[in-house]
Amino acid sequence: MFKKYLPIKLEALAALVGTIIGAGVFTLPYIAQQSGLLITLLWLGIVLVFIIYLHLAFGEIVLRTGKDFRLPGYAGYYLGAPAKKLMLLTTFFTFSFSLLIYLLLGSKFLHTILATFLPSNLFPDGFLVIFLWLILSLIILSKRDHATRINLILSLLLLVLFLVIAIYVLPHFHWVNVNLVHSVFKWAWLIPYGVLFYALNGMVAVPEALRILQKRRAPKEFLKSIVISGIIIAAVCYLIFMITITGVSGSATTIEAINGLKLILGPVIVFLGALLGFLAVVTSYLIFAVYIKNSFTNDFHWSVFISNFVVIGGPLILYFFHFANVLKLISFMGGMLGGFEGAMILLILKKAKQKSDLIPAFEVPFNRFIFFALFFALVAGAVCQTFLAY
Repeated sequence: MFKKYLPIKLEALAALVGTIIGAGVFTLPYIAQQSGLLITLLWLGIVLVFIIYLHLAFGEIVLRTGKDFRLPGYAGYYLGAPAKKLMLLTTFFTFSFSLLIYLLLGSKFLHTILATFLPSNLFPDGFLVIFLWLILSLIILSKRDHATRINLILSLLLLVLFLVIAIYVLPHFHWVNVNLVHSVFKWAWLIPYGVLFYALNGMVAVPEALRILQKRRAPKEFLKSIVISGIIIAAVCYLIFMITITGVSGSATTIEAINGLKLILGPVIVFLGALLGFLAVVTSYLIFAVYIKNSFTNDFHWSVFISNFVVIGGPLILYFFHFANVLKLISFMGGMLGGFEGAMILLILKKAKQKSDLIPAFEVPFNRFIFFALFFALVAGAVCQTFLAY
């Protein structure tokens, strides 16, 4: 039985890992170097527990419902119209900020790529952000949906790139370059929480992994092991990437990780890394844009025109309001995802266990203590990250 379903499990696992590994990974070495590696590792362990539980909880919600919803749809189905309207606001800002983060990181990678052939000061500030936004908006309007498969391939290539970089720079690795405890940030012990939560969050891929199992008629029970394995695989890759980059670049570690390696790896490897990072960020942008557009059309029954307008215009409007600090944005977004969306999942799960007649393939441990402990921790994390970011 294991051999029979192994290719299907690997396909579902790849979909989850491919969604998790995205823009957030490139900021992790910078965070580890600036906040201190030991503090970052402590938060990695804590966030890993939160993330695994919330993903499994969302998986149970999907299994108990049997309807094609996104998170706002589940909120409306179980908690009523007010919760759905709240999720509409949260969804808009969450994904608009996420798309803006992809634009900002994508423009940095694009600048590195172009600087290989052209003078680095050729393009004025903000030009590449607007240019990239325009091209991606045209792709979204073209209605061609190949981004999911491309993102999966590129994310797996990112895994290979992490290993190649780790092996290639090993002779240049020195523990003295790694900042273990000293921090240059105020409130540094809190900052890695939001960034790690953002980097490890792959909630949107849980229903997709289930659909792969159902389409191939594989047991739904596999979803639990797929979720746990996928998140752990991503976390291990992040850990290797953080330690490797900081051990080589040291204080020269840049916010997108790649440029700080130029003197060590040489321009060719840096160019290839920037190219792959650019493609991964771009495809993640398209996937998230399609996801939120489908949420507006399916969960809220908006017209395609209005959905496209909001999805395309949201990140650009935020950019013009000078939300352009990548680190603050990712920290803020991680807190939002971990706080409000995580708390909403707990509320939906509580109601789903009471209301649903469907028997799920697995259940997560859930009682009053777990509910209040996680709810308080997630909301407190959201408040702290919001305070730190702005």
